[in-house]
Amino acid sequence: MAEETTQTVASENEPAITTANLKTTYANICRIAQTPNEMIMDFGMNANFFGKILDEPVNLETRIILSHDAAKRLLLHLANHIQGYEAKFGVIELEVAKRIRQPSGPPAGPSVVP
Repeated sequence: MAEETTQTVASENEPAITTANLKTTYANICRIAQTPNEMIMDFGMNANFFGKILDEPVNLETRIILSHDAAKRLLLHLANHIQGYEAKFGVIELEVAKRIRQPSGPPAGPSVVP
């Protein structure tokens, strides 16, 4: 997938923004700690999030450190976007067992390839 580089034009009160050095990372786990001055968030991949699949440890790859006021602004922005998503697509179920759909009808047998 080709990365696109975008740049916004700066207005009088806003700086120009470029995505030339933007890196994309997937995470399904987040560990949060804090000091009196910062929120520390470590993001990574847990290959065994839904049970033992691979013999791999949790791999934390990205650390983001925010001031508490920046973390609160992030919280408000995330809450706003999640509310919009749920209004459009339905409630996001956090309990994994409730998200698993049971197959309807008789169980499928083995596939036969002629």
